[in-house]
Amino acid sequence: MEKFYTSKQVQDLFKVDRITVYRMLQDGRLKGVKIGTQWRFPESEIERLLGGDTAAVDMDPDVDTSFPVHCVQTIQDLFSSVGQVSALVVDQNGNLVTEISKPSKFCQMILSTPTGKEACQRCWSESARQGVSQNKIFTCHAGLNYVGTSIVHEREVEGMFLMGEIYLQKPNELEAENRYEELARTHGLSVKELKKAALEIPVLDETQRNHLTLQPAAAARAVESILNERGGFLKRLQEIANLTQNL
Repeated sequence: MEKFYTSKQVQDLFKVDRITVYRMLQDGRLKGVKIGTQWRFPESEIERLLGGDTAAVDMDPDVDTSFPVHCVQTIQDLFSSVGQVSALVVDQNGNLVTEISKPSKFCQMILSTPTGKEACQRCWSESARQGVSQNKIFTCHAGLNYVGTSIVHEREVEGMFLMGEIYLQKPNELEAENRYEELARTHGLSVKELKKAALEIPVLDETQRNHLTLQPAAAARAVESILNERGGFLKRLQEIANLTQNL
């Protein structure tokens, strides 16, 4: 018969507090079973974490943990599918919170290099820090367009919902050619392959543009509602933890 651990034993093993254990349960990092009013955790699950999946436990203070990633990813994927463009969520420092939905080959090539990833993150950070409450158009370092809206929770900007990796208007061919060549030199990429990938970047017509400019704000509001619900849930957990601290 498999051994089961109590919440207190899990806390002691991973050097975390009770709230962190509940958070891990909520977002799927830790699996357990409820017996009566108490949670119990199978030994196989604990061994999985101890055996190498420590990222599921680590609580790096420099990483924003305010986003329930699984829920946000689902919303992002849905809006990306409806809009037929790339979508992503970044925190206030420009760090990716989610995996990019429908990433273009062009952007994947740039992001595959350290310098390209740094340049993209710098653009995301500059966009997120502007704190726009409505949809705003941004142009990244590679010349592509995004439409973004800030995600706000308890009057604080937590990050930004971005949709794009597109051209809102057809670019000047000569300017685009020069930009692709410069990008290839800067990030050590094949000019030929990068130009080939650039042919797949969509150029939106007026109807598509009008449709896209409505979506990020709606998506950001959906994420905010989840953050509000999660915030209330965590407050209740904290109250429970305080009441049962000495049990």
